[in-house]
Amino acid sequence: MNQVSGLPKTPKTERGKRTRDKLLRAAEIEFGDKGFHEAGISGITHRAGVALGTFYTYFESKEEIFQALVSYMSRRTRSWIAERVEGAPD
Repeated sequence: MNQVSGLPKTPKTERGKRTRDKLLRAAEIEFGDKGFHEAGISGITHRAGVALGTFYTYFESKEEIFQALVSYMSRRTRSWIAERVEGAPD
């Protein structure tokens, strides 16, 4: 994990949040196409359209972005489900 506290880096600006999300969406495609072992940070940054150094502003490693991607996709899935069952009878 990043930072001294052991917590992931959290962007403070909207632009930073968009860039981090762009990296996560690119990682989703890269890992999906190539699998974890064949996927690379350079492939993720290429897909995201950002410089390689930008990756390290938000993540320290391929393992770290993969862990963040699992959380990111989990939140998106829960949100998608919640929208569809809202107001549904028990």
